[in-house]
Amino acid sequence: MSNYQYKTNNQSNHSIIKEQKLWKTGNSVVVTMPKEVLEHFNVSTGDSLTFIINEDKVEVVKKEYTDLDILKLVDRTMERHGEIIEGLKDR
Repeated sequence: MSNYQYKTNNQSNHSIIKEQKLWKTGNSVVVTMPKEVLEHFNVSTGDSLTFIINEDKVEVVKKEYTDLDILKLVDRTMERHGEIIEGLKDR
């Protein structure tokens, strides 16, 4: 059994005792996340997690998006599709 430690940005540390196997898919090795962890982080498929390695443990932190992240996404979208978007607004 492994002791997984997890935390969110605004909550204290908690522990869950759970064993998860690693498995290979394509060129990657993956591990499934226990339902309790997904619910605690309020994450699902497509969300991002950050892994912080500290000596003998790995911390998992939910990626929180900032206004700057959103503005960068808007800029990239406008660079790629700006002409189309401008054309649609004039219709």
